[in-house]
Amino acid sequence: MDYNHITSFLDKFKKIISLSQRHNSVIAEMITKHISFQIKEEMIKIKGSIITLEGSPMLKSEVLMHKSRILSDISSLIPERKFTDIR
Repeated sequence: MDYNHITSFLDKFKKIISLSQRHNSVIAEMITKHISFQIKEEMIKIKGSIITLEGSPMLKSEVLMHKSRILSDISSLIPERKFTDIR
């Protein structure tokens, strides 16, 4: 029995997951660069063009103050994806 069609189907998901992990890594690095908190990849959720952070209100306030610079840096490092907001 030939299972190559299943393997190629699952490879698509593998690529999507690794790309998502790369995006989370770059986003965490850029946010950490601009604020005084260490951001972990697990704290970041992406839905469409919106980045959502899980964290304290103080963290979110500091990110809000630097939002435009953070989004600018992220878009220069990930040009294939357009992020419009950080919440």
